[in-house]
Amino acid sequence: MYRLPAFILGLILLLGSSIAQPLAAQSKPAPCKLAVDETDEFDSLRTVAAKPVTMGYFIPSLYETDSGPKMIEEAKAMVTFTQNDSINCFFLNLVLPEYKLQPIQEGFNVMAILDDTTVVAFLNFPDEGVFDRSILMRTYQHSCVVPLDLYYRLAYQKITKIRVEYTRHRRTITLSEEQQLALRTAFQCVGRAVGLYPINP
Repeated sequence: MYRLPAFILGLILLLGSSIAQPLAAQSKPAPCKLAVDETDEFDSLRTVAAKPVTMGYFIPSLYETDSGPKMIEEAKAMVTFTQNDSINCFFLNLVLPEYKLQPIQEGFNVMAILDDTTVVAFLNFPDEGVFDRSILMRTYQHSCVVPLDLYYRLAYQKITKIRVEYTRHRRTITLSEEQQLALRTAFQCVGRAVGLYPINP
């Protein structure tokens, strides 16, 4: 069974740790800046990652404050690319806080609707979730493989909605126009860094 490199899992954990931070006000998607572009000296694994993109709205957490529930971001996404002798692949990494324990198996259980209304499915390598005491909720990380043909679609089209199909629950995230543009920019930015975007004639 395929296992993600430890370095990528560390990136996803870093992404997950920021799920409860406030949503920054933005008028336009910021130009894509890489969060990571490193090559491991031991196994020559190169990892390139764009900065996380916030998705959805603010939602109330289960952590109560004097003024009510602590509000948190609904979801985050990070586009990454890994490359060495045996791996050469894009990933769409998602972090979602959930109110209840949500069992899920690996498989094609993450889907997206594109701006031309087509639906695409991703092979998802989920984790079992980590309990976050700062929000009193379980945070799940989904590592979705993005094949090269699908990558080029996502570099030119926008994702409007993402759905995660847990065993007993469906979670749908609706992206604002600004978030759609930011996620597409992240795909373009990582592809440009590894020489795969744009397609040269």
